[in-house]
Amino acid sequence: MYYKVDIIFQDKVIHSDTYPNLHTMAEKLCMKYQTCADISAGRIKPKFISKEFPFQPEINIVKIKQKLLSHE
Repeated sequence: MYYKVDIIFQDKVIHSDTYPNLHTMAEKLCMKYQTCADISAGRIKPKFISKEFPFQPEINIVKIKQKLLSHE
């Protein structure tokens, strides 16, 4: 299994990549493993400061069966 992560800030994708596991993703993004696991399972939505703070990225993590190849 792979994990596709998109981080969106102010309607712009600022990070989009595929990782082989949650441990690698957490390490590369400087996040806790449990936070990545909770977001990918839909248990939490990231709230970095507060709901009202306007500068919060949206983090989407989706489990996929195989690595998506970039056509760039």
